[in-house]
Amino acid sequence: MLSLTSIRTIQLPRGKLFVGSLPELFLVMSVFSKEIATRRLFGVDFDYFSYTFALVFFIFNLKRILYFQGTPWKLYGYLVFSSLISIVTLNMGYGGFLKQIIPILILYSVNFFIVGSGDWTNIFKLYVKFAYYSAIFGIIQFVASLGGIDLLNQTAGRLDSVAYEPSHYAALLVPAMVFAFFHYKEYKFYFNVMLVALILTLNLTGYLSFLFVISLAYINLVYFIFIIPLAYFLIFKVLIDFNENFNMRIVDTLAVFKGDVNVLNKQVRTNGTTVSLFSNLMVAKSNIENWHLLGSGVGGHEESYYRYFENSSFRHNWFFGLNAPSGHSLSIRILSELGIVGFVLYVYVLVKNLLLADSGICRNISLACLSHFVCKSFKLGGIIDYGTPFFFAMLIINGIQYRYNQNLKKKNDAN
Repeated sequence: MLSLTSIRTIQLPRGKLFVGSLPELFLVMSVFSKEIATRRLFGVDFDYFSYTFALVFFIFNLKRILYFQGTPWKLYGYLVFSSLISIVTLNMGYGGFLKQIIPILILYSVNFFIVGSGDWTNIFKLYVKFAYYSAIFGIIQFVASLGGIDLLNQTAGRLDSVAYEPSHYAALLVPAMVFAFFHYKEYKFYFNVMLVALILTLNLTGYLSFLFVISLAYINLVYFIFIIPLAYFLIFKVLIDFNENFNMRIVDTLAVFKGDVNVLNKQVRTNGTTVSLFSNLMVAKSNIENWHLLGSGVGGHEESYYRYFENSSFRHNWFFGLNAPSGHSLSIRILSELGIVGFVLYVYVLVKNLLLADSGICRNISLACLSHFVCKSFKLGGIIDYGTPFFFAMLIINGIQYRYNQNLKKKNDAN
């Protein structure tokens, strides 16, 4: 059995950080393991580090997880119940559901158990340290790519570090940057290194997600009056001419949303991201239009995608099927697979655990975790990859602990 009391200290920028267990270390490392440890297994991308660790820990700690108060049984119950209703009523297959629900049960249970059993704030600080290491590697990778040396680099001249794409890496890095920003005195060097790494990704998603989440901490009416026109100016007057990549994505997005999904194809010099976003959004939108309030069920988006475009001319488009399994983004996927009901519940959970009323570390962790889901609203629809179970568990445990401490403080003050 993996002990929850095996190691004690890991170096931080200044001093030492208490780490309660080896599983905590493995859990944080699994957030960064996808590109390094993933191989094809029976037609599925299998992360040999993250998934193997979670499976072994789950098996050897099954009884403790079953009785652990923090395991999200209500979430699992809703996912299973609503999905089975959708499968039966929409005549969907069970394959996609089983392929998703089993790893969800294992990975999320392990994340909730480990985060909820230890000091969640120190676990998050450990994640920040690994994010810093990944940023250093990414900068080395970027410089090497300019000299023609490939260090896990998919696109020369753009940093993606330990992820498959720059936008994927942004979903890993931005939460650490948000936290370091609010603790700049302690993490000054960390933040500056990670900022350089984010800039070198040349990823619009990462830039906007970071700025959006940071701005939430200072939100007020005056902010809205000035920030909306400022954001419009930055996107359509500054960033659109910042470089060729930004220009292409902004112009292509406008073209697709003004016309139809067939505006862009292989013959047009463009990127597939815009077509992927729009085509998958059309599938999710059809659920609302057809009153499928519970969606197509967990793992059902891909089948819904091919059903929706079955008689469409888009089937002959070069980009047809792009990101169909994942739905392009997590928000689109949740809207498609869990329907408007599930999507509202998802947003409610995020907002409920966004602790803007706090002024300490709990608020900063909540904002940091939120930034991951903001990134994944632009791109990345995986439910179990790039640390999504980690950030979801951290967000909820952080909220629960904050409310518990506040209630305890009120009782002590009353006494």
